[in-house]
Amino acid sequence: MCGIAGALSLDGSAIRHTSIRAMTQALVHRGPDEGSAILLGADSCAVRPGCGTGERRPAAPGVPIIGLGHRRLKVIDLSGAAAQPMRGAGGDGWLIYNGELYNAEELRRELRGRGVLFRSRSDTEVVLEALGAWGAAALPRFNGMFALAFWQPSERRLILARDRFGEKPLYYAKAGGVLVFASEIGALVRHGDLPLSLDPEAVELYLTFGFIPAPWTIYREVRKLPHASYLEARPRQEPAVARYYRLEDRLGAPPPPRPEEAVLEALDAAVRGRLEADVPLGAFLSGGLDSTAVVALMRRARVMPARTYSMSIPDLGYFDESRRARRTVAILGTLHREVAVDAARLQSEIPFVLDRLDEPFADSSALASSVIAGAARRDLTVALSGDGGDEVFGGYRVYGALRAHRFLRAIPAAATSLLASLLASVPSRHGGGPAGAVRQARRLLAGLSSDFAAAHALWMSVCGPDARRALRPGVHDGDLGRSLIEDRYRRFGGGIESTRAVEIDLPLPDDMLAKVDRTSMSHSLEVRAPFLDPALVEMALSLPAAANFSILSGKRLLRRALRGVVPPHVLSAPKRGFEVPVGHWLTGPLATLYREVVSGVVLQEIAGIEPRAAETWFSEHRARREDRGSALWGLFALCWWQRGQRRAHERAAGSADRQLRAVSSSEATFLRSSEG
Repeated sequence: MCGIAGALSLDGSAIRHTSIRAMTQALVHRGPDEGSAILLGADSCAVRPGCGTGERRPAAPGVPIIGLGHRRLKVIDLSGAAAQPMRGAGGDGWLIYNGELYNAEELRRELRGRGVLFRSRSDTEVVLEALGAWGAAALPRFNGMFALAFWQPSERRLILARDRFGEKPLYYAKAGGVLVFASEIGALVRHGDLPLSLDPEAVELYLTFGFIPAPWTIYREVRKLPHASYLEARPRQEPAVARYYRLEDRLGAPPPPRPEEAVLEALDAAVRGRLEADVPLGAFLSGGLDSTAVVALMRRARVMPARTYSMSIPDLGYFDESRRARRTVAILGTLHREVAVDAARLQSEIPFVLDRLDEPFADSSALASSVIAGAARRDLTVALSGDGGDEVFGGYRVYGALRAHRFLRAIPAAATSLLASLLASVPSRHGGGPAGAVRQARRLLAGLSSDFAAAHALWMSVCGPDARRALRPGVHDGDLGRSLIEDRYRRFGGGIESTRAVEIDLPLPDDMLAKVDRTSMSHSLEVRAPFLDPALVEMALSLPAAANFSILSGKRLLRRALRGVVPPHVLSAPKRGFEVPVGHWLTGPLATLYREVVSGVVLQEIAGIEPRAAETWFSEHRARREDRGSALWGLFALCWWQRGQRRAHERAAGSADRQLRAVSSSEATFLRSSEG
């Protein structure tokens, strides 16, 4: 894994090396092994330093029009031949790339047949030569996770692209007459000359979902490149974004004649394809079905026992899967490390995690993800995970809830109202077991008055429409989140058969995968997700919803496929969410910190938020009149960002020159060192 950053002059003005260097330096945690930066003129030659540090002027021979920066985490081919920015063998192409390509050898053979001479074993060079040969048409041929920038001097064309399902991030913005891009907003703003203002639509989406979906970011001036998309830019032209892969075009394929065998074969191939590395590799093992399946198939493919990592939380019984993980380890024979944590340890992770998020992000499981990633990084550089299994095979509770939706709507309204009244009388508690069941039942009944897509949106919501309007009484709320869900149901055909595709297309890239990327890369750990192999995803979606989940059970097909591979105690175990009980903490150990962070002063800095509404929510939650845990954690994360990252971004946005005035002229042309 790596971090990328760069800038392209759209108006002919010169690119400044200090800006590219500052952006690249901000990504050291993503690529601690080495760093490089280069300025290129219109002829693709490296430009002498200093050309981009003066006044803006039309591009001329020797004036840099593009800058590329890269931070490298060495994984495959640890030699200097695989370093970046990388120039194509024919000279007409430069690449900076963050990711892994799992079909690199297949494409390498094809490109060799076209006469390409490779200088390294890296997948980076395969991506570079494929883009040089086929342009943007190469993107759908890549099986992997990636964010990349490819500069083609002969066409004066820049291509930015992200992988199909959004495993790797990429942000972009226009700073004056310059297009800037980077793996993280914190790097992007260090270009300078970039105004930053809150995007009111993004704030609404954050309050709805607890995350901000692409193409929005918290800043009006900065955009996320959506997954499965690429941006094409040329000097003197407006950049344009297009999709190169459409999940809706892959739906409706004929299902395999023997689904269980086909699923196991595809998952086995996906795991095997993700085992190549020249550095230590292992896996997360939570004790759940998905991670256990990955580890069991690793055991089949490798002679050496896999290194595995799990977390135990003994004082939070419902969330603790360590006992199941220990049974699994004994059967699979892995080299296992169990990381024991308590509530205090998870709470202590709050500053580290929230300080490394460029945007407000309310998924509390990021705390646990960061702890386990940090522990694994002591021994590993690469870890396989079970991420994506719930989305692809119908493991989340939302699938059963939406399956029940149409049946419950047939029940007389008087009966459902009576049931809702009875549930309302039960004190609100955070956690699993009976408390979790009550909370889910309340949410399910609340969605019965809505149509199917709206019910899905309500189930996903951290704050529903009424709550958002109470929190921001003077701000128009367009229920934009619901519109995004409805749009996806239209794209994917509607109804329960489209639900998995909706989950894969919306919350997966900007919630689950964003969490995994930020928490793992904060520790310089690469995480690979076999369940997101395109062949496996498309096969799973070709099978009817009923084969995968019912009202009461999920991942039915996957469980059948894994009989004889995964231990029986895992196959029969119920689904447990990888959540953290922040709602419970807010009534006790976090109450003081919450009041300090979510203050009236900070809330008033965020346009439109009414502090008194937030205070009412907190009082209701502490008195257990309402379970406001998710919403309060969302406000906590939002205010933490406002006090920390937002102010840091605003300081950095105009300070790139001041940060790096001491850069020497020899470093400014081309950098390649462990310190960048």
